[in-house]
Amino acid sequence: MIRKILDLRWNPAFNFVILTLLGAGAGLVSLLLGATVFGLPLFRSYFTSPLIIFLNLLPPVLMIFLLYFISRRAWIAFTFPSLFLLVLSMVQFFKVQVRGDAFVLSDLAIVREAGAIISEYTLTMNWKIYMAIASLICGLIFSLFVLKHRPKGAGLRIIAAASIVVVSAVMYIFVYSNNELYNKRMSYFAETEWRPARHYASKGFIYPFIHNIRSSVAFMTSGLPDWYDEQAAKRMLESYITSDIPDGKKVNIISIMLEAYSDLTLFPMLNFKVDAYGPLHRLQEESVSGMLAVNTFAAGTTDAERLFLTGNTQLTTYRTPTNSYVHYLKNQGYYTEGLHAGDMWFYDRLAINKLLGFDKYYFIDDYPHAERYDWFFFPEVQNLYNLRDISKPYFSYNVSYQNHGAYDSTRTAEPYIITQGGMSDESFNILNNYLRGIYDTNKRIEGLVDSLRADPEPVVVVIYGDHKPWLGNNNSAYSELDINIDKATEEGYYNYFAVPYIIWANDAAKRTLENDFKGDGGIFSPCFLMGEVFRLCSWEGEGYMQALRELKAYVDIINTLHGMFRENGVLTEMLSPETEEMYLRFRMMEIYRRSHFAYRG
Repeated sequence: MIRKILDLRWNPAFNFVILTLLGAGAGLVSLLLGATVFGLPLFRSYFTSPLIIFLNLLPPVLMIFLLYFISRRAWIAFTFPSLFLLVLSMVQFFKVQVRGDAFVLSDLAIVREAGAIISEYTLTMNWKIYMAIASLICGLIFSLFVLKHRPKGAGLRIIAAASIVVVSAVMYIFVYSNNELYNKRMSYFAETEWRPARHYASKGFIYPFIHNIRSSVAFMTSGLPDWYDEQAAKRMLESYITSDIPDGKKVNIISIMLEAYSDLTLFPMLNFKVDAYGPLHRLQEESVSGMLAVNTFAAGTTDAERLFLTGNTQLTTYRTPTNSYVHYLKNQGYYTEGLHAGDMWFYDRLAINKLLGFDKYYFIDDYPHAERYDWFFFPEVQNLYNLRDISKPYFSYNVSYQNHGAYDSTRTAEPYIITQGGMSDESFNILNNYLRGIYDTNKRIEGLVDSLRADPEPVVVVIYGDHKPWLGNNNSAYSELDINIDKATEEGYYNYFAVPYIIWANDAAKRTLENDFKGDGGIFSPCFLMGEVFRLCSWEGEGYMQALRELKAYVDIINTLHGMFRENGVLTEMLSPETEEMYLRFRMMEIYRRSHFAYRG
């Protein structure tokens, strides 16, 4: 009896069946991790849809058998595809945990930046991860010592491997890349779901990852959409005439993007012991102020940064000199520089800021004794302004680092910002430490502005946040405070994405521009912010900005990362036919401008 059981180790049918089960097991582990922060109810819901199970389990089975016929070793066939799948599934697990976004192939294009961001956070290694690793080890041991059959005959192995490749290609073309099938509701979440990460997770992990390969490749290769017409885009953009800034109206501009800057006094459930946002609120009363509906949460700083500098509605790649408002101002005689209180390699700012048109850009690497805090950042922003060549108008764009997450969850040095209420110690520490940094930032903003009030040179100051702060794994502090950040609701959408901006001018600038720079500026996407600055300065700007300003009258929030717009004041996933046509016309101009540099020489 024992001999018969042992003989099965060399039996091809037995090996085929066990390898199929091992491949299915690897797929089930990926489904478990694919459910991520949404929990076991989502995982159980997969089993109500045989199609989801099939589309997630088929790829690892095919991968295992392809390698089996190539290597002739069951343990190799199991281990390498399963390890590859485990790594991808773990990245998905942690990315949703930290960022709330699904993992797609195009994320590999920013793997260095992503790794640097992830290193800032504490990743929760729960039982799912340990079970996945244990499953891989057990599968390796089992396949190494039990599955002994080695397929023979080179011709048959080639035919078998080729057949698997053909089946895989057919399945990808007709099933995995089928948008109609993918967009059908298959499980768990509501059909009208605003959060792509949930839509993605509702399909498992392997299936949606494969489905998104085509769009990821298009993103990484800057592929053009099929509706793009270059000649039409050229004609439309050239129909707008770029205007120069009148010499008597060229004021200095200092712009600052603040890390994780958010006004939490908008949430009445918070009880402040100290008026941490007093300086901001005082400044808002004497400025044009409002909210930016940014595209990212807790990370993704360069999205709001580069959309402001370029006016693009979508973040893109930067490999060559790129049209931007920096280049426009430089062409108008401005000296352009800036400072980031972080490393020059992060988000490749050293190279990209040159492509965007900055004459000089400084990083923490340029200062021997600098630190990433606002005690260094704000005085140095002012110092650069004071040392400028006053014979030229001046544009400065600066990015802070203070208040970057993660925030200490184990202790708080002096809990003087908020009362704890019903929060856990961990969430209280995180939130209190975040607010202590914000209080310091607000005082330094006020100090910078006060230093510019009596400046005889006209200066406009633009300050805005890049995204909301991370406040604990799974956004624990938001949850415990009952702050709605569910993007499936209008309130939650704004709570999730809205950050403040102010546009302030000193008296000299107000006289020069004949504008008091006060009032409610409303809410809109970062791509419109520079246009709002130009409008307040009564500058027409380049033709592209004029086209963007026309679009803003109809659509003032464009969040393509999450598939949302705001048309005529109403959030929507689908634009009206007339506005959709206008938006696509503008997108053609945007794509054309992105690839046809206008400021050579």
